[in-house]
This record gives sequence, structure tokens and C-alpha cells, in this order.
Amino acid sequence: MSLVNYEQDDHVCVITLNRPERLNAMSAEMKTEFLDAMKKFEEDESARVAILTGAGRSFCAGRDMKSQAEGYAKGDGKMVPLTYTSEYNLFGMPDTNKPIVAAVNGFAMGLGWYMMLDCDIRVAAAGAQFAMSEVPTGALGPYWLAGVDILPWPIAAEIALIGDRIPAERLLSLNLLNAVVPAEELMDEAMRWAKKIAALPPQHVQQTKALMRQMRAMPDQDMARKETEARLFLGPREDSKEAVLAWTERRPAHYTGR
Repeated sequence: MSLVNYEQDDHVCVITLNRPERLNAMSAEMKTEFLDAMKKFEEDESARVAILTGAGRSFCAGRDMKSQAEGYAKGDGKMVPLTYTSEYNLFGMPDTNKPIVAAVNGFAMGLGWYMMLDCDIRVAAAGAQFAMSEVPTGALGPYWLAGVDILPWPIAAEIALIGDRIPAERLLSLNLLNAVVPAEELMDEAMRWAKKIAALPPQHVQQTKALMRQMRAMPDQDMARKETEARLFLGPREDSKEAVLAWTERRPAHYTGR
């Protein structure tokens, strides 16, 4: 079974994360298939807009922490690298100037929220839940959030540091979503936005998005180096392992600062 489905209808393609038994958590195998799907979308001139969604009851629940915990049991436990690589941009998404519509069902946690943030139009089902859950799961928090999405500092701090779940309706009020609709209308609403964009001159759309992306605040190379140093500092810490194990074992975490 494919972990990422790719379908195309006229100029709109639908990319579906297809690992519902793990709430579409990103595994190394899914990462490879997702990159292949995005490359196909990027290189196909007939594909003008993509809709990104998830099968089952989740958009993307983040990195595959269950596999990471299994890796710890084997003495491994490395995370799937998702930022500052040649394959991904800041948001864990391949760079593209073609528009992407997020159709968020269920959960968009951690990496799932990063992916949503890199979509140009964002539609969510009523009741969808979002969280930047890096810190509670033993990873470096999204320190850049206030600068990238122009959020007020206290809101960015709440999201980046605490990692609590936030309902779609609140994200709409924070201007991080375009629309919240009943779950049964989600894909129709996403397709409506996609077809509206696909009907426009494609090169004009793509060049406009390219300029918009250049205007967006992004970390420079020095900031990327500092993040790498922070990740190396946090990576082997006992609290990082404890966060993952506590999450998978469904118990309170006990942090020692080590």
C-alpha cells in the first residue's frame, strides 16, 4: 500500500498522506514517498495547484514518535531530519512556487502544523486540532514563529513553548486559516479554492508566490548554524528521551534538566 497517494483532476492534484493507522505520522518511508509526490507535482506543467490532506482521522500527527521510541529500545532513536536539509525548507516541505491548499482533517501536530504553515491556502474541518508540540515531545520549539507569521509575541510564545492543542476555530481568529467548515464539506471547500487558483494564469501565479516567499522572514545562515548547535546540544539529553518515552507510554514525564 502506498503511504502517499497522488491523484490529478485537470489542473488540480490531491496529495494524500496515507498512513491512517499511525494518524499519518511521518516515517522515513513516508518521507521518501512524499518527496516523490511533490517532485511529480513540481515537474508536471499540467499540475497547477495541489491539495494536501490526510487519510482517515488525521492530517499529520507529526514525526513518528512510536518508531523513535522503538529505536530508543534498540539503542538508536534518531529523529527523521526535517529542517535545514537539501530536501526540505524551514517548514518540512519541499520548496515550490506552485500554490498548495491544505485540507486539514483531525490532527495537525508538530510536523503536521509545519506542513500546514507552508501551504498557501488553509482550510480546516470543524473540530480539527493543532499543536506545535515539539517542546513537550523533547524537541527544539519553533522559535521563529513570531517572525514568520507575524503573530503577537505572547501568542507565539504560548504556541511555541507550551504546545497545547488549539482548535481550528481559534486558529481562524488568529488569521492562520482561511476557512473552517463542517468535516463533510472539507474537500469540496479545498477544491473550490484550488480550482479558483487553477483558473488563473499559472506563470503569473507562480512568479507572484515566488516573490511573496522572498518577502517572508526566514532565518539566515548564521541563525541556521545556531539552531544546529542547539539541536546538537539537546539531541543526546536524557529529557529528550524521557519526553518521547512518556508520550508513547501515555504517562506524565519526569524531567531532570539533564
